[in-house]
Amino acid sequence: MARKVLASLLLVSFLLAAGGCLVVAHKDISESGTVVTSSTLDQIVLGETTEAWLIATLGEPNDRTAVQGAENIAILKYRHMVDRENEGAVFLLFSGSSRSKRQSTTYFEIVNGVVNRYWIERARL
Repeated sequence: MARKVLASLLLVSFLLAAGGCLVVAHKDISESGTVVTSSTLDQIVLGETTEAWLIATLGEPNDRTAVQGAENIAILKYRHMVDRENEGAVFLLFSGSSRSKRQSTTYFEIVNGVVNRYWIERARL
């Protein structure tokens, strides 16, 4: 009888001690592109801020498109992508993962070398 109680106590002690080692989690975040922050946008004065200042501040855009039929008008595009992956598991009880991709694109309309307007589009991919 004493052996059974001792064996049971040892088994329960082992399971309780090992329980803290049975949870696994992993998080991975990767970013690419140019982040256009609200503080940068706050510094832009429409009709005054130049394209040269914009490029000096943010770098070269991902894309530049001339507007057909309108002279001296271009659209500059700055893309930013965030890819998040989360994984977790509790040994023999639960396992799960999630992944999300978000893209934001900031557009600047340049008229005669000056920022005329800007807007942001956000999407989940």
